[in-house]
Amino acid sequence: VTRRTFGATVAAATMVGPAIAQPAPIKLRAAYLKSLSFSPLFLALEKKYFEAEGVEIELDIVQSASDVVAFLGRGTLDLAFGNIGAPLFNAGERGINVKIVASMSYYPSDPKTLSPAPIMVRKALKGTVRNLHDLKGRKIAFNTRGGVIEYLVGGAAQREGMKISDFDVVTMAFPNMSAAMANGAIDAAVMPEPLATATRQQNIGVVIDPNPLPGALGPVLIFGPSLIDEPSGDKAARVLRALRKAAAELTTPTQIMSAENVAIWAKHAELPAALIARTAPYVFDARLGVSMSDLARQQQFLKDSGQIPAILPLEKVLDRKLAVETP
Repeated sequence: VTRRTFGATVAAATMVGPAIAQPAPIKLRAAYLKSLSFSPLFLALEKKYFEAEGVEIELDIVQSASDVVAFLGRGTLDLAFGNIGAPLFNAGERGINVKIVASMSYYPSDPKTLSPAPIMVRKALKGTVRNLHDLKGRKIAFNTRGGVIEYLVGGAAQREGMKISDFDVVTMAFPNMSAAMANGAIDAAVMPEPLATATRQQNIGVVIDPNPLPGALGPVLIFGPSLIDEPSGDKAARVLRALRKAAAELTTPTQIMSAENVAIWAKHAELPAALIARTAPYVFDARLGVSMSDLARQQQFLKDSGQIPAILPLEKVLDRKLAVETP
């Protein structure tokens, strides 16, 4: 686990006339991934939108937010930026108060638009594995089981009359996938930007499905009890205000991929800006709204694939007081 701290100690300004009231500083601990799917987070950090709200966030880099649901439930973490997944629904079924409060990103709705998470196969298989049917029985890597990546591949497979069980699924951290593809340990992978573009640029992988599940709800923001159960809701509101202010500046590809923002994405992804500029952008909702229909579909997929025992009311995993719901 790698930890990064972004501080915000807000002091009252000394000025002529009445002092401007500043929010009392708060410290929160969060889990995240180095993925461009979390661009509103990176922009809010860089433009000091959290600092303006008096929020200091300590960030822990993890493999998947699905893995930290237990830490959220125990209060070790306050919030997580990551996948919807089986652990979240299983926590809801057990009554653990860990809930989605906002979307972070979506995948493009146009099937022909290159997704920031395409299905790729290793370069040596180009011409041999041209579609999902050719991938049957071969090794494909996901960062975790029961997360959004499996959901994307499951959607693509369903279109072709296939199932996830038709593939040999292995799990590994996103940063390890390119090397595993290069040495032949896996045949295919789905990884988020900027890793997807880096893998293509290094001639390690080629795309066989550019947009596995158009319009799908991607990673989300999940709060634990320390924020969900806060009586005043002040801390939760401050976090969401900062993120929504950033998201409102990322509503078109031109805004997302401006020179200023590319430099920000490069800093947080720790990759060259020239590479980041070639990545396929995610789609961001200005209010960080959560698609109820796609959330329901993700739950149904997990139930149909045997990864959760039952269908739950969505309020078991979604805080309807804090989230902006969209169709």
